[in-house]
Amino acid sequence: MPIEVIRPKKEDVLSCVARFKELPNTDGGLPDAAVEGFHRTFYNVLGFQQPEGAETYSPIGDEAKPFITHLSPGFGLAYVAARPTQGVMMHTHDTNETFVVMEGTWKLEWEGDNGNEHVLLEEKDIISFPPGIQRRFECQTARDGQEKGVLLGVIGGDTPGAEYSPESIQRLEAEGLWPDAAE
Repeated sequence: MPIEVIRPKKEDVLSCVARFKELPNTDGGLPDAAVEGFHRTFYNVLGFQQPEGAETYSPIGDEAKPFITHLSPGFGLAYVAARPTQGVMMHTHDTNETFVVMEGTWKLEWEGDNGNEHVLLEEKDIISFPPGIQRRFECQTARDGQEKGVLLGVIGGDTPGAEYSPESIQRLEAEGLWPDAAE
């Protein structure tokens, strides 16, 4: 069966354009964002609606609303900007997560069968994590003349979920930032 061809109005296609300099951003929305070593800025372009569940988070938190809101593409796409030594705590997703280094160098770390492993990625390098792997990322260097590195994240699903590792939850509890710690 052939794909139905449509011919949209120009303004309909332009409503699907996201210019980086116009994207809203947030430094919060997830418990680890307040902990030293885990400061970063999210730019939610497309997708990433908040999933259901008390300990399940949107991969980029509930403060980063998608810029393009009228599409349900089956994936989410967001930029992450961070200064060197900053990133996210160890966590997992219920869907695939792919990263493309846009600017700087980044360390992508995961829990392997022999402990934590990592790979350093440079601009235009890509890594794709299947569901269920505990992983984290951290900016190592920014591009010359810049303060932050930039990573592009693509995650499958319209409401993908993220959960912190047990060690991350312990750290968040110690910092008083995990919901159970406030009770």
